[in-house]
Amino acid sequence: MILEFIDIAGFRGISQLRLPLEEDNLLIGENAWGKSSLLDVLTLILSPRAEPYTFSAQDFYQPATGPACRPQRLWLALTWRESEAGEAATPRWQGLSSLWQRGEGGLQRVHLRIDGQLQADGEVTTRRRFVDAHGEPLLTEGEATAALESLVRLSPVLRLRDARFNARLPREALAGSDEARFNELVRQMESLTRDHPTLSEQLSEQTLRQGLRTLQQLLAHYFSLDQHSVAEPARRLTPGERDNDNGWRHLDRIHHLIADADSRSRRQILLRLFGLLTQARGAWQLDANARPLLLIEDPETRLHPIMLSVAWGLFSQLPLQKITTTNSSELLSQVPMGQVCRLVREAERVVAWRLGPGGMSAEESRRIAFHIRFNRPSALFARCWLLVEGETEVWLMNELARQCGYHFATEGIRIIEFAQSGLRPLLKFAQRMGIGWHVLTDGDDAGKKYAATARSLLHPGDEEKNHLTQLPTLDMEHFLYKQGFSAVYHRHAHLPDNVPIAMRRVIAKAIHHSSKPELAMAVVQDAAERGPDAVPLLLQTLFARLQRLARRGVE
Repeated sequence: MILEFIDIAGFRGISQLRLPLEEDNLLIGENAWGKSSLLDVLTLILSPRAEPYTFSAQDFYQPATGPACRPQRLWLALTWRESEAGEAATPRWQGLSSLWQRGEGGLQRVHLRIDGQLQADGEVTTRRRFVDAHGEPLLTEGEATAALESLVRLSPVLRLRDARFNARLPREALAGSDEARFNELVRQMESLTRDHPTLSEQLSEQTLRQGLRTLQQLLAHYFSLDQHSVAEPARRLTPGERDNDNGWRHLDRIHHLIADADSRSRRQILLRLFGLLTQARGAWQLDANARPLLLIEDPETRLHPIMLSVAWGLFSQLPLQKITTTNSSELLSQVPMGQVCRLVREAERVVAWRLGPGGMSAEESRRIAFHIRFNRPSALFARCWLLVEGETEVWLMNELARQCGYHFATEGIRIIEFAQSGLRPLLKFAQRMGIGWHVLTDGDDAGKKYAATARSLLHPGDEEKNHLTQLPTLDMEHFLYKQGFSAVYHRHAHLPDNVPIAMRRVIAKAIHHSSKPELAMAVVQDAAERGPDAVPLLLQTLFARLQRLARRGVE
């Protein structure tokens, strides 16, 4: 069973958010989109605790317009579904038999609704309901509270985050327990590997102990299971542990051996390893049938990219549903694009964008993986893409925009050359992920084809001028020559300005004696000396449109 859908309104930093989920989810978005609020509400409602959480006045959304506009109601809707048909009938989920509702695709679902109402006297009432497909309650309020406790026992939320953000337990509560827990972890892992001869042959005692010690340090120093399990006092490293990457290499060895095991063995080992680790960290004693939902908050914090790669390799193998937040392009490069969910804050809501099923063909996905995921993962954080044909335009647009007072980096505008990947896959991907786009093309035959591609992907109501700029000349060099930069091309062609020679030949000679990017930088320098008015009006208009696209929905 996985959490399929989250719908939140009026909780802390979230005015409204509708978020579809898959087995693995990597969430990206700018600051103040409600990341912490999303993780908080899941942690508060679904983490193991003695009593169900009751909302307080501080949980209600505070709009920028002030307290007078503060909503008096907040609500949360959660939907779980079977991972595969028939799962609801298995012994693990029989205790929830009265909650299952058949839905789309013939799969059974559980729908939970939790409302908070802020009263005039400042008191808050909290109501929990399990509902059918029409929103009608299935149980009494008391029965719903008991059913929620059963659901949390079987599908709890565990939040892994930088240990600095958690309170510390008293030192005496942990004294003397760490080494005993670790030795028990090693003993049980040795037992697990003995059950799988292939692993046992390849995992020496030194590899196992050092790898697990490093994994324990990873959890202790970088992550902590939220709520009752919190960070241990930092242990001073011994001289042999300082500046020594052997532990990470041993951990990576364990990771790859587990990954190469057959699927049944891998699942058994990983689930058991996860259970041992949570116990070794002093976490809750999970039910034997529990399948936690992991909330992994910014796993890149204080981790070197190599260490992040090893840690993420282990986390990604866990056969558990995961919701991960990140601001790391390094991590994005390791995750299939189908797992990435891009959250965009608009005036009254946060919108979730992801590829979804059937979003792109296999060939388009391959091109996006190479051009964006591997080579430009930071482009996923941009608000708007300017798509250009080659390197010349990249140099020109960034520098000329800056001279006109437009700062692409701070506006969230990213320039991407599309010649290697093709234009259509990039535009389709940008649309599916909620990234604004604008195409700049030459006026030659190839440019006309690119312009036709851009026009074909405009949505009804889109104005062409907001998404397409086509040069009125064959290419950028001819455009700039006609826009007052002829002297630059004559100079690089080693020809005086007053020589009667065709523009095409001057440009060809200039390119022969230098290169297109070098000529572009010479134009930039000439424009800088002459001032912003030297920048062609067509490009100044383009820069203004890009800024409006980037700011759309956030102003």
